[in-house]
Amino acid sequence: MKKIFFFLLISTAALSQPYNGAPKLSTTPQGDESAMLVRQIPQDIDRIGFTKALSNSVDSDWGTIVGGIGAGMDVDQTGGNLVILAGTTARSETIIRSNESWIGGIRLRARSTLSQRNANNNFFVELVDVIGDGLAYTISSATVIVVTFPSGHGFTAENVGQSMYLGLFSGTGTFLSGRYPIASVSGDNITFTVSGFAAGTGTCSAFGWNYYQLHYTGATPTSANFDTQRNGWATGVTAATINTTASPGHMAIITGNDLISTFADQLVASATTIQQTIRANRNENIPDDKNLRLQIRIANGSTAPSATTWTIGLISVSHYANTDVAIQDVKPMHVGAALPVEIMRGVALATQPVSGTVTATVASTTLTGGQTAHSTASTGNPVRIGARVVPTTIATQDNTLVAGEASDVGVTSGQQLIIKQSSTAELDYAFNFSTVASTTTVQQFVPASGTASVRNYISQLVISTDALGTGGVAWILDGALTVSSIAITTGLCTTSTSHDLKIGDAVVFTALAAGTGVSTNTVYYVTSVGSATTFNFALTIGGSNVVPSVAYTGTTMYRILYQQHFRSSGIPQSTIITFPNPLRGIANMITNFLIPTTMTSGTIYITSNGYRGF
Repeated sequence: MKKIFFFLLISTAALSQPYNGAPKLSTTPQGDESAMLVRQIPQDIDRIGFTKALSNSVDSDWGTIVGGIGAGMDVDQTGGNLVILAGTTARSETIIRSNESWIGGIRLRARSTLSQRNANNNFFVELVDVIGDGLAYTISSATVIVVTFPSGHGFTAENVGQSMYLGLFSGTGTFLSGRYPIASVSGDNITFTVSGFAAGTGTCSAFGWNYYQLHYTGATPTSANFDTQRNGWATGVTAATINTTASPGHMAIITGNDLISTFADQLVASATTIQQTIRANRNENIPDDKNLRLQIRIANGSTAPSATTWTIGLISVSHYANTDVAIQDVKPMHVGAALPVEIMRGVALATQPVSGTVTATVASTTLTGGQTAHSTASTGNPVRIGARVVPTTIATQDNTLVAGEASDVGVTSGQQLIIKQSSTAELDYAFNFSTVASTTTVQQFVPASGTASVRNYISQLVISTDALGTGGVAWILDGALTVSSIAITTGLCTTSTSHDLKIGDAVVFTALAAGTGVSTNTVYYVTSVGSATTFNFALTIGGSNVVPSVAYTGTTMYRILYQQHFRSSGIPQSTIITFPNPLRGIANMITNFLIPTTMTSGTIYITSNGYRGF
């Protein structure tokens, strides 16, 4: 077993001056000082090789076979590999355990190849704590086994419910190696709850109160189970998808530190980039504060399996300091000298970083300099430079933007900035309208856009009149809506198409078919919106709902966009009315004009300025 140690040089002046009662650290040696060799924290790499040719044993330099090889099994070191034959004997088990233990930040690597996979073989690579071997057991029933622990074990009634592994059974009765919960504690006698056992006595091993565990089982060569446990509590195995345990096998990497553990793997073939893929992780029940030993364990199930050969080419355990590091002012030797960094705990990364070029994992499109492209997801700085020439026809206008995307400022092909207060600008318009003040029918004010989903927006009105016979009021109306019914019990109004109404909107009915209780050319206000085609209304804002005494079966209604009052003296000079929030019509519908009560004589002139957009 080869050890590699890491050391730090710290100046002897580091502890020379007190500061607030604690040593003041200075890490820069002075010219008249001597350096002091200090090991930062115990760290080493144990590389377990199988270079010695051994039969029915393993190299004692690194480990031992606990209690002997299981019935029908075989363990050899040959050809630089550890080769284990699982055999065909049901319930047989072999445990190979390291001499050394580790605590703290740990990285376990194991290269494995399995000749086949089946449900009755269980192959484990694990780091476990060991309670004891050769412990006396008594099986009293199918569900109860009592194991005598070594004195000073520390388990009490507070440990009831926690689980650990029992294995390496030797004696009478029926038993099976597995993870079992503690049912009770009485002195050194620990009772476990089991299943399918039969009465008998003998000895067994207890281990894995804490563990990192990789478990190969089942018939699929691209799967492995991963889990961790701390003080008897585990999250539960993750059935991870891996490369393959078929020849030439895979390299499994388990990392545990700083209260997180990850399981990754890669193929053993050589490659020019880092090939590791994160397969699973744990954010709790991490045993990084426990002394753990490496175990290579084979446990056959209760049904006789077919013969499987497990070849392990390499195992290493890295025990390292979990140290936060900031890299600043890196000075390469020349322009081509890159600084390689391997991010081992990039659990959330879809791809591993490579030397030289970093592949972005954010789902966005970036331009030169890192700016997000138009109409793509953006989570960065919203400040943008430049603009996009936008189309000036309805058919080609960009309407693909969604929430959370970046957007360019719109300009014309002559680099004139386009700014609109509402929706997306398309074609500006100016329509001239005039009507005799005695006309009391609905008239077209602005034509429909002619394109589905494109609306009329009125941003400005220019109004003038002759002298009028009487004063009065005029309405600018949204598109006509057909009302199929107004219910007598609730007053719920149902339209045949989407009404686009909001609470507080003013509406007017211009034609009523049957029914009693609602008047034409009377202003009502929306009190609630049940759906895209239903609403209730009242005579005042927030008032009681109007409920007809006889139901209506068909009417015509409009939303009032704007109401203008006129005096009989008229408006001889043009008056300009500008809307900070443009009047917004229903998509692809005519905007209308109505004088509900005749003003007898005179003419009204209105120019509407606006634009069409979504």
